[in-house]
Amino acid sequence: MRALTIVAAALTMQGCGLLDTDLVCTAQYVYAVTVEVQDALTGGPPGSTPTGTLTDGQYRETMESYGGQFLQGGGERPGTYDVEVRAEGYRPWRVEGVEAGHDGCHVESIHLVAEMVAPTAP
Repeated sequence: MRALTIVAAALTMQGCGLLDTDLVCTAQYVYAVTVEVQDALTGGPPGSTPTGTLTDGQYRETMESYGGQFLQGGGERPGTYDVEVRAEGYRPWRVEGVEAGHDGCHVESIHLVAEMVAPTAP
């Protein structure tokens, strides 16, 4: 009888939309933050390979670089990130409070564009 009550409760919750049975997760690995790094004047890739750091409280991660113009980090990790990007010949670029949520399966990816500015000569 107890098993029947549990099954009936689950069916009722499903009928009311309280159980999300349509959620299908994939094996894809999703990064919380992706940064496209550009030279602010040309819009093209910076003259040197960028590096990046993600920070969320005590959590700190060096971002992965790919394609010479892109950085990614926070793999499958929701959080509120501070993002810093550096490239030789440019001023550091920083943004704070980037929020990456979770959709029930994966982290919700945030795409940023870092426009790198070369320092002006004195």
